[in-house]
Amino acid sequence: MASTARVIGFLIASLVLGMGSGQASADEFRHIDQLAAKIQRTTKRLIGEVKHYRDTAAYCQLMLDSQEIHRLATHIHDATYFEGRLTHLESDLRELDRKFHHLESVFDRVEHDANFGGSGYIHGNTAHVKRLLNSIEDSIYNMRSDVADIRRRRFFQRDENYGHTSRPVYRSYYGSLGSRSHAYGGIGITIGRGSSRIYLGF
Repeated sequence: MASTARVIGFLIASLVLGMGSGQASADEFRHIDQLAAKIQRTTKRLIGEVKHYRDTAAYCQLMLDSQEIHRLATHIHDATYFEGRLTHLESDLRELDRKFHHLESVFDRVEHDANFGGSGYIHGNTAHVKRLLNSIEDSIYNMRSDVADIRRRRFFQRDENYGHTSRPVYRSYYGSLGSRSHAYGGIGITIGRGSSRIYLGF
């Protein structure tokens, strides 16, 4: 009886931990959503600042790349409502990161050319543009970190459940009277469903 109580206690603790893990993922998806919304706001401000570069050869490129980053952030914001599509989200974040670094390199090149006798002219002070870029970069980094944490947690959950599927596994043994019994064949209760289903036999 004491052994059964220990097993039940262990299973309940495992279920609670599993629910906590689900809550952690939900919190991370909510954080990713907030960061994507922040990038949307920041990129809108950045698009407004691109006007300072209207007399440079890269003006159109800066505008197009900034708009593309805003579009990708909007897409990620929408994708966070579908928590199961983690691979899709990872792909979007890689594309967002790639596009951001390209945009940053164009800004750096234009600033360098304008300040060291190259072609083009920049209107006004653009120091705040770098702050906006740094804000976007930090948000992308934090989103990718959140996604990596979710992926790592899901991997370890699969590893812990390796070999345990929704197909019942019958383990038989022989009692003291030689009668055959089944660990999953008698009276008991089932907790959960699918691959996380747990059967407690009595």
